[in-house]
Amino acid sequence: MLYLNDNYVTVWKAESKGKYYEIQMSSSRKDKKSGEYVNSGWSFVRFVTQAAEKAAKLERGDRIILKGAAFSREPYMKDNEKLWPKNPQLVVFNFEWVDEDRNTDSGETEKEDEAPVVEDEMDGLPF
Repeated sequence: MLYLNDNYVTVWKAESKGKYYEIQMSSSRKDKKSGEYVNSGWSFVRFVTQAAEKAAKLERGDRIILKGAAFSREPYMKDNEKLWPKNPQLVVFNFEWVDEDRNTDSGETEKEDEAPVVEDEMDGLPF
């Protein structure tokens, strides 16, 4: 199993499957030798837990950052025979939008609390 974090992807389709979302997305990387970008398409990616809660707001073309994902192609047992899956499985546990304004529920960016204004009792004294 390979764990992924801070990978940028583009979402093309999001479909609810009840407890999880199935997402089609793409990613790209720059080939260091040729300088060209290599694109990869990812189908049937499962968004679970926190990612599934936020996935309902995903739209076609959204850019997101994966903040916890696992890539797996581990064997399984069937009829006492060890089998390997035909396709690897990618599961996403959490993500953030590249557009920081969308990372909060209200659509507003989080702001730090301002310090309270405190009136000094000594201001009105003549000395």
